[in-house]
Amino acid sequence: MKMHELRPAPGATHRRKRVGRGLGSGHGKTATRGTKGQGARTSVNIPRNFEGGQTKLAMRTPKLRGFKNRWKRTFAVVNLTRLNRFQNGTTVGPELLIEVGAIKDVRAGVKVLGTGVLRRSLTVRAHRFSAGAREKIERAGGTVAVIEVPAPPAKTKRARNQPRPQPKPEAETSAPEQAKPAEAGKAESKAKEGKAEAKAKAGKTEGQAKAGKSEGQAKAGKGEGQAKVGKKEGKKER
Repeated sequence: MKMHELRPAPGATHRRKRVGRGLGSGHGKTATRGTKGQGARTSVNIPRNFEGGQTKLAMRTPKLRGFKNRWKRTFAVVNLTRLNRFQNGTTVGPELLIEVGAIKDVRAGVKVLGTGVLRRSLTVRAHRFSAGAREKIERAGGTVAVIEVPAPPAKTKRARNQPRPQPKPEAETSAPEQAKPAEAGKAESKAKEGKAEAKAKAGKTEGQAKAGKSEGQAKAGKGEGQAKVGKKEGKKER
């Protein structure tokens, strides 16, 4: 192929539409602009997102700021004012708080905040404590016990980048186990060979027996033929 033989692909180029060149062309008079109106004037500048005056789609859609944290952990909040219902020396934990109705669900854990005044000496077990709550509980003669929060789930992207686990090497004890099936296979092959030899011998004996029968039948036929010949000769002599 040479330079002067190059041509664009079919449909890649189009002829320019010549408008306003008479009625016979089909694009004369109004020159494909319609009859009067804004679009028929010169210097028409209508934006592509114009919707006739109604609120644009870009303005109707809500604009969400920020992002939604997939690993957000929501704690059940308990203030110190709700702990005054318990007697002195009580061990307050998530189970007891749910039982008395102080919280509905543990969620990601229980967090104690320092709102209010604590008038009881309690042993409070929770997953999180604010600095003010911890100070007020210890000032009232109580103790604070932190419950460990389980670790967040591992991200899947990091798991994909990890190398694939290599297969474990087979134990040495598996070698004798593999040898046993091999020995069993050899014994089976020997048994099959013995059966084949027995079938071959049986076939030979059957062939010999058939051959003996055919020979006997042939001899009998010869004897009958000789007897018939003797009879014919006797009749001739008579």
